[in-house]
Amino acid sequence: MEEFLRSFLEDEVNRLTYADLWNFVKSNSICRGTFEGQSHIIMKISSNQLIIYKLNIGMENTKCRPALMVAKNYLLKKINSRAYELQLPDIQNILD
Repeated sequence: MEEFLRSFLEDEVNRLTYADLWNFVKSNSICRGTFEGQSHIIMKISSNQLIIYKLNIGMENTKCRPALMVAKNYLLKKINSRAYELQLPDIQNILD
C-alpha cells in the first residue's frame, strides 16, 4: 500500500493542486465529501478518516478497486513531504 500512496502523492501533489488538496484534507468543517484529483479521488468519511482510490473512467463492471484508508494527520504529513521535495511555495503547517 505504500506504493499506492506514493503514486497518489506523485500524481496529485503539485503547484496547482497543493492548496486545494491541503484545505480539503485539513478542514474540520468538511466531515463528508470527495475531492477529485487528476487521477485519484479522496473520499472523506469523517473529519479524521479518508479513503483514497484511483479514478477509473468507464469501468462500470469493476468488482474491486485498490483503495487506501488513511488518517488525516498522516496524509497531511505525506502531502507536506512531497511538497518539500518539489520545493513548493507557501507550504502549510499541520498545527495551524
